[in-house]
Amino acid sequence: MKAKTRALDYYRRMLAAQNHAMKRLDEHAKIMLLARSQEVPVNSELTAHWYYVILGAVRRSAIRSDGRRQILDLMLPGDFFFVVVDRNEDLTVEAIAEETALASYSGQRVEQLAQRDAEFARELRNVAFQNLSRIQDQLLIIGGVRAVEKVGSFLLALASRSSNDKGQVVLPLTRYDIAEYLSVSVETVCRCFTNLQQRGAITLSGKRTVRIIDRNVLRRRTNMIPCGSAASNSVPTHRPEL
Repeated sequence: MKAKTRALDYYRRMLAAQNHAMKRLDEHAKIMLLARSQEVPVNSELTAHWYYVILGAVRRSAIRSDGRRQILDLMLPGDFFFVVVDRNEDLTVEAIAEETALASYSGQRVEQLAQRDAEFARELRNVAFQNLSRIQDQLLIIGGVRAVEKVGSFLLALASRSSNDKGQVVLPLTRYDIAEYLSVSVETVCRCFTNLQQRGAITLSGKRTVRIIDRNVLRRRTNMIPCGSAASNSVPTHRPEL
């Protein structure tokens, strides 16, 4: 219990140090710690409940009729998302990083502040627009003709959201998660990473860290060597290294 209390205090201090749109409601925010694959609990409020990713990553996904998962949205540190009770019951929102910390904001409290504070209302609209823009970017990524285009665009988008000063991107997703996000097979994702390494576009440091060497190669969509069918979703015959 003491360890959890210390962890909650630690992430609350992290939240206090970050500048974000709902800063004025931080004192009322609830800190939530989730393990990988743990669902974000649904609040009983009738209004949307807002969440802010302090650390880790969260996915919103649906299960298709053929049993395959489709990731509809990916939330990283600094992103907001919201969940509405009794809607989209076929969707799940869950952590995809081993250690994920969220700040949870009462939807009713958010609406009340927005009604009496015009500046906060504008900030809230900007958050909503950012959410829409994030989903639009994903649609453009998965709309790529070739799988290697999808992976290249995904890495560029991820770098724009979470890369460090050295151009390194720590992947919050496994290769299986990336496959579900891009609607391709996991074997295709692995081949694309190898393809991009061979072309000098990226280097890998361990399983989850990518350094982008040549962004032009990732942006070059017409001359890329195919690394597998973009529509391939076959079940892998072996479990590749993740």
